[in-house]
Amino acid sequence: MEDSWHQLQPKTGFLVRLADRLTDQSWQTLTQLYQPIIGPSATGLFSALFWLPERENYKRHAILLAELGLDLAHLYAARLRLEATGLLTTRVKTEDDLSSFVYELHAPLTPQNFFKDDLLSVQLLGVVGEELYQALVTANTPAVKTGEHEQNITKNFLDVFHVDGDELREIPAVITDNRYAASTPASGPSLAADRVQFDFKLLGELLERSFVDTRAVSKYRQLLVTEHATYGLDEPTMARYIGEATDLATNVFNPEQFKRIVAQAFGNQYRPVPASTEDATPPATTTVKGASSAEQALIKVATTTAPAAFLQGIKQNTGGFVTDGEQRIVRDLVSRQLFPESVLNLMIYHVLVDEDRPTLNKNLLDTIANDWSKAKIKTPQLAIQKIRDRQQAAAKPRRSRRQPTVKETLPDWAKKPSESGATTSKAKLSTAQQKQLQQRIARLEERSKGKED
Repeated sequence: MEDSWHQLQPKTGFLVRLADRLTDQSWQTLTQLYQPIIGPSATGLFSALFWLPERENYKRHAILLAELGLDLAHLYAARLRLEATGLLTTRVKTEDDLSSFVYELHAPLTPQNFFKDDLLSVQLLGVVGEELYQALVTANTPAVKTGEHEQNITKNFLDVFHVDGDELREIPAVITDNRYAASTPASGPSLAADRVQFDFKLLGELLERSFVDTRAVSKYRQLLVTEHATYGLDEPTMARYIGEATDLATNVFNPEQFKRIVAQAFGNQYRPVPASTEDATPPATTTVKGASSAEQALIKVATTTAPAAFLQGIKQNTGGFVTDGEQRIVRDLVSRQLFPESVLNLMIYHVLVDEDRPTLNKNLLDTIANDWSKAKIKTPQLAIQKIRDRQQAAAKPRRSRRQPTVKETLPDWAKKPSESGATTSKAKLSTAQQKQLQQRIARLEERSKGKED
């Protein structure tokens, strides 16, 4: 995916395919549930691709840029959001050194499946908050209420149709073969559990000491992985939150309550608190241009700290606090899965410490993320070197262009008469003409004297 960034140009061709049918419910789900997560630009890109005339034929990306009013960087970021949430599959095709893309659109999940998806539901809860999240659940999962004095007299299939038992015992091959082709796998992204450093065995041992039914919780392994990756929860903390989300009377684990408890605890944890100068141990206070030992300490902290905790450590050290917008920005960076968490931490450090910004700026982080993705920054060591290169380039003095001295010369008509008029007149008369002019002047003077006498 990162390799396709440098291939994307306004003249690059693409075509669109539809993997699923979209209904009115699909568009409602896209607007109400997906848009808070992916943003209006990604939602607009999905709509533009779907309604593109003759979408099966190759077109240039310049059409999308003009229709959406986006540049290539923001179009690419919108595409990544669609891919991350399972709404888009992107394929690249290269022939004769020319690249083109195939965009395959997937229908949004139904509201019921959306709220069952741990990644999507946790992300939505973090963006809109508990109150609006609950309202969206209520609005998108309507319950049919039965009126008084109503009796259900609906007939079932076998009451209406006659089915031969032999036909059910031996299902025709044409039916069984096509069942797999007709089934639609879940389009939501999955976070591989083996990539996450979390000790589920220890978690199970902690839960066995309590009243929690570990077998019931094991069904929500993906949810636990998601919460751990997003908030950096350790095993004892995870066990405590699971216990709080379990009914004491029935021992039933409530996953929705668990999400709310974690989100509330995250908000309380990152409220501003007075930091003691003696006890506070911030992630790092030395700039990247310091000694190698300082850089090693920074890399160590960035590698072993969750992004949200890393951000809070910097804010506490500077006397600031984490804003709601910064929480969303960090959560968005984690959900993109473009970089390891250590690289994301160094990106945060670069903006807040090196650039001396009071808060995280989404546009600036998107710019840096695009630059680092293009440069294939995958390790904290490469991130440190990238930051060094940027600082060295900024420290170089810019060449100043000397402005040439302009010598002003007045035109002839603007000069003084003594400099231009008299000299020019004399230059135009010959010696004989000057003598004749003097004689005429003398005669005029004599005439004037005679009249006076």
